[in-house]
Amino acid sequence: LLAFANAGPNGLPHAEARSGDLELRRLYVAKSAQGLGLGTALLTLALAWMQTNTAGPLWIGVWSGNDKAQRLYAAYGFEKAGEYDYPVGAWRDREFILRRG
Repeated sequence: LLAFANAGPNGLPHAEARSGDLELRRLYVAKSAQGLGLGTALLTLALAWMQTNTAGPLWIGVWSGNDKAQRLYAAYGFEKAGEYDYPVGAWRDREFILRRG
């Protein structure tokens, strides 16, 4: 597996999130496949599917330390709309909530 994306109903904890809004839940590219354009291709496909299937805003949760992903999402029109702590085992990662539309 080199890369995958997962999108579906929004589960991010944001006061303005509504039923029917969609979220890009996961977008991963294996280190060995980074730089091949797979992430951008999957992001483009996922966003097109999301836009076709909702009239609401699109949402993404991204780790606060992932500057590269944040720049990519900003290039696609996403802006920071909030923050929350995402549980990773016993640890909590600070996540940014991004929104477009």
